[in-house]
Order: sequence, then structure tokens, then C-alpha cells
Amino acid sequence: MSFVAAIMDTVLEESEKKGLKSIRCIKISVGAMTGALPEYLEKYFKEASKGTILQNSALEIKTVPVEAECCDCGKVYAPERSNGYRCPECGSGQGRVIRGRDIIVDTIICD
Repeated sequence: MSFVAAIMDTVLEESEKKGLKSIRCIKISVGAMTGALPEYLEKYFKEASKGTILQNSALEIKTVPVEAECCDCGKVYAPERSNGYRCPECGSGQGRVIRGRDIIVDTIICD
């Protein structure tokens, strides 16, 4: 539910700044590492948005896979449990996540 509250806060703040009176659609990107499940985001968004300008808004969710960059060789890769999340190029265990750990409001479409 806190993910939904954060999404709503962001959209409502932007809507207020721009003087928007109704929102048709909110497009978000959800990183696979967040643990947020799209079906729960949709369910709780419907409930939480009641009585707000977001009440009849659609929530479009794009899932973003996890990507890491090897700190040793620079290769960008999808970490896999089967190889201990190591770099497939050089075998290093030193990688940093560069994608897939955030929830981002990409687009707000108004009527």
C-alpha cells in the first residue's frame, strides 16, 4: 500500500502544480527488485484513489527487469541466481544494480 500512496502523492502533487482537474491514465515503471506486484498495485490503487481526481484513472504498469553493471569489466548483465549473480563475462561478484529497483511515474495523461 505504501507504493500506491507514493505513486498517488507524486501524481496529485504534479496535478496540483499544473492545475489538472482529472487524470485519464497514469503510466508507471515498476522495477522487478521492488517486490511490488502489478495486480496488487492495481487493486490498491482503485481503493485508495476513491474520492480523488484519480478515481477513474487507469494505471498502466510496465515491469522493468533487473540489470547490473560489473564493477570489474563494465559488462551490463541480468543477474542470475543460478551463477551466484556473478558477471557472465568475467565471473566477478562485484556488480552494481543500475536498473530495476525503482517505481517511477513515467507519464500522467489528463482529460
